[in-house]
Amino acid sequence: MFFFMLAMIGVVLPGIPTTPFLLLMCYFLIRVSPSLHAKAMAWPIVGGPLRDWRNQGGVRPGVKRLAYTMVILLVGSTLVFSSLSLPLKAMILAAAVYGISVVVRLPVAQTDQNTMDGNVRTARLPRE
Repeated sequence: MFFFMLAMIGVVLPGIPTTPFLLLMCYFLIRVSPSLHAKAMAWPIVGGPLRDWRNQGGVRPGVKRLAYTMVILLVGSTLVFSSLSLPLKAMILAAAVYGISVVVRLPVAQTDQNTMDGNVRTARLPRE
């Protein structure tokens, strides 16, 4: 529950990462409560990216673009519209640049025709 709360804080506060806390949440949930882990994996908002990470070890390009957009919008608006001191704005910008560099280095999950709505469907082979 602690990592879930940190991840949700990271959704709205630039500089606080979301994905590592969601991955930690799943790591501990599967050990403590497999049923809660299954619910987290089925959650419409983060279930797809969590399944991609578990199954393919990567993040879809659309998720990466969303991360870039959110950082640019949130950090940009903070830097432009806030009355923070220049050193604090520089620290926020540095944290945002670091966050974007982390997202750039994440492996890319493959999308295929068997994937619909984030749910991986396996093709059945005919019996012989």
